Amino acid sequence: MRETDGQHQMRKSPAVCRCSPEQLMAGSTRLIQQCCPCYLYVPLPQCISNSLTEIYLNFSNSQQLLSMLFFDFLKRFYYAAVSSPTPRKRDDAIRIGLLGASSIAPLAIMLPALSHPEVIVAAVAARDPERARQYAEKYSIPIVHDTYQELLSDPTIDAVYIALPNSLHFEWALRSIQARKHVLLEKPSCSNADEARSLFRHPLVTAPNAPVLLEAFHYQFHPAWQAFLYQIDHLPWGATVEHVYSQQYLPKGYLEMDDIRFHYGLSGGCLMDLATYPLSCVRQVLGRGEHLNCIEALHRPLPVASDGYQPEPQIDAAIKATYATDSDKTAEIRGDLLFGGGFSFLPAAWSHSLPSFRWPKTEARTGEILLNEQNDEVRHFVRRKVTLWNHLIPTVYHRIDICDTHTLRRGEEVVKTWDVMEYAKAYNWPAGDVRAQTYQEWWTTWRCQLVEFVNRIKGRAGSGVWIDGEESIAQMEAIDDTYAQAGLLTRPTSAFEVAIDRDPGTNSLRPAYYYKMSIESK
Repeated sequence: MRETDGQHQMRKSPAVCRCSPEQLMAGSTRLIQQCCPCYLYVPLPQCISNSLTEIYLNFSNSQQLLSMLFFDFLKRFYYAAVSSPTPRKRDDAIRIGLLGASSIAPLAIMLPALSHPEVIVAAVAARDPERARQYAEKYSIPIVHDTYQELLSDPTIDAVYIALPNSLHFEWALRSIQARKHVLLEKPSCSNADEARSLFRHPLVTAPNAPVLLEAFHYQFHPAWQAFLYQIDHLPWGATVEHVYSQQYLPKGYLEMDDIRFHYGLSGGCLMDLATYPLSCVRQVLGRGEHLNCIEALHRPLPVASDGYQPEPQIDAAIKATYATDSDKTAEIRGDLLFGGGFSFLPAAWSHSLPSFRWPKTEARTGEILLNEQNDEVRHFVRRKVTLWNHLIPTVYHRIDICDTHTLRRGEEVVKTWDVMEYAKAYNWPAGDVRAQTYQEWWTTWRCQLVEFVNRIKGRAGSGVWIDGEESIAQMEAIDDTYAQAGLLTRPTSAFEVAIDRDPGTNSLRPAYYYKMSIESK
């Protein structure tokens, strides 16, 4: 969800270009920038020039700038990943229990909790109690519970972080809410849209003073993502977004072939893991008022193992999908859990077998806008593209590219075209924003998410960024729609339910969980 206040201030460009055709056609890019008010806008704080010309002309200043950037990077990396500040924990700190000894928890909750004075990771439970004990010893977690339910019954635990296989999210989120624990739930929230509707619209979740339930789309809480959305929401010339693209790739070999992501019964698949981020990104850019209709989806199945083992046919190792809205906007996503190839200097057979990497990115493109029409019939058009690189780990590095493509046409003839580039970064909220006093430049997306989770539990206003239940439901509906277009089944629905009745004496909700059928909790 977007921030609720307007923070990233920039002077809007005029709607009309006043440059003459002679100025536009004869001038250099720099001259055009100087004479045309359409270019005179103030970029976001911490913008840096990427002009090679200026670097060569101002070599000493560039050296100083690069040194400062490198020092800032080292400082962010040191505090975020090596040695986070460890303030004294407050007496009313929220005690969090981990459901699952997951590999993501150290990044997503344990490291952020170290620097938060109001959070303590106090307990862990895993399907294998011995694994839970080893995990607790490795990460200095004081309490180990033998079962998930035992952890939920612990009265000293205030909240839980659920990073179980996707197929168990619905059950244990609902059990946790029933136990009056606040829930930080890893994405995707559920196995399918039916589960999401059952969870987020459940009386236990929607009741007054119900525990907090948050789907952990952590990237949305970082100032970099909000700065990107601000650019989208404040386009000049009356422009609107026409097309959105988002991608995310994982190099081949990073995951073992027996990983839970490759099991249909555990609600696996690329769209249920990595590609859920690009889908969330395009939905964020287009806005929750726009309903996405999947018009095409293609998937690549898992490869046959070298020993002849046949992979599950309903699993997507990679997926590509295109969408359209009722207002004729379009979107495209790409995700790959086994990304390889792309090395043109190698034989194709070799290249295909090698792992490859591409930066996560999300870009939004406007339609073409007519700025000016002169007497000689030369018309001046402009189209803007805004790209955010590395929205998932922006603390390490990110960049917002703002590219305005200008075109002069005489009739159908293209007379001239040129690009004007600006760059922006946002490691924190803008200077002067009250939130910049709370946030730190070295905070990761997970640390930003944690502070807002705590703010919501404590009843504080926070940054204004939040992911509510209806947003999580819409995300799962888009996933189901995409799988249907790809010719794949939606992920299986859990048999777990919570029956609700009312106490005759108090008329209050009285939950009692049960199974429709006997299934084993994993």
